[in-house]
Amino acid sequence: MNFASNDIDWNSVWMDLHEKNAECRGRGDCASIWASRDRARAFLAQARERPDRILHDIVGLPLKADSNVLDIGAGPGTLAVPLAARVASVTAVEPAAGMAEVMSEHAREKGITNLSIVRKRWEDVNSKSDLKGPYDIVIARHSLGMPNIRDAIKMMCEASSEWIYLFWFAGSTGWEKAMIDLWPKLHGREYRSGPKADVLYNVLYSMGIYPNMETVQMDYARKFHDIDAAVNEFREQYLISSSAQEEILRGHLRETLSKAGDGLQNSMMTNQVRFWWNVNQHDQSLQGY
Repeated sequence: MNFASNDIDWNSVWMDLHEKNAECRGRGDCASIWASRDRARAFLAQARERPDRILHDIVGLPLKADSNVLDIGAGPGTLAVPLAARVASVTAVEPAAGMAEVMSEHAREKGITNLSIVRKRWEDVNSKSDLKGPYDIVIARHSLGMPNIRDAIKMMCEASSEWIYLFWFAGSTGWEKAMIDLWPKLHGREYRSGPKADVLYNVLYSMGIYPNMETVQMDYARKFHDIDAAVNEFREQYLISSSAQEEILRGHLRETLSKAGDGLQNSMMTNQVRFWWNVNQHDQSLQGY
């Protein structure tokens, strides 16, 4: 873990890595791949197969029956819906149409009525008209795809009356390792990963925020009926546009997927870092940002 240096603008480091990753993937917005309701449902189904992981992240939160919670980049409600069953209210910020629609379905299915959804990117949220803060706990779990992370964190601090919890990745994720290997073969250029937990820590440190940290290794699996289903799932992610590229992807999947019952499974390991702090201990430090 690097320690912040006064000579380095860590927010610029974050922005540069974010931009290079977006250019490489050919997308300017992380929410674009989750516009499909079917993909969002598949994401939720996959998360439900590992309730222990969701429970681990929830148990670590200082929840009370009268807590008001803000969940940024809430996806299909993986955390927001079970949180709403434990607290007074949850506001979920989710820009992807498919994710927001599936979250609404998920909440109705569970009989949740104290969940409100703001269908915007965090950068576009108006705290006065869109939010119902301040919030006792602000959460961003695997959703830090903001180009200007310092401004995003400042907004989180302004929205919180007490706690902020950020969950982000350390090192190359399992899916990025495959991209690093395949991208030159598919597109003739290097794959550039986005910023990770080390840069995030240094941004926080440079803001005068000295967070608590916990690192957890997560196993991650995606299941498919057959090789064709796997190719179809990864086609957009790998920007496949020709039959030659598809054959390269198909060959890679044949080598890396394992048998799982009657289907196939893609298994990998990823490290997650949880950062958390009390905003009341850092208000003075943040006034300059």
